[in-house]
Amino acid sequence: MTLRQGGDVEDTVSRLVASTLGKKLGSVKPDDPLFSSQAGFDSFSLMELVLLLEDTFELSIPDEDLDPDIFHSVNTIVSYVQDRLDQRD
Repeated sequence: MTLRQGGDVEDTVSRLVASTLGKKLGSVKPDDPLFSSQAGFDSFSLMELVLLLEDTFELSIPDEDLDPDIFHSVNTIVSYVQDRLDQRD
């Protein structure tokens, strides 16, 4: 599986977010706000997700990128990860 293709990145990020939140795949919609009371995302979830993203995509996510706008939803995370992957090329 190549993680450079947009669909693969989206699928992988969706899976990682669902796993971090302890939810079924597909239960978190791409535009759902992750820090809402329904999603249950908190600072511990964020750090767990960051570690998973770094490991899965072989990225280093700097502290200054731990921004609520970047980690607002699955879609914003996918955009961020895809941009970081594109920068490596």
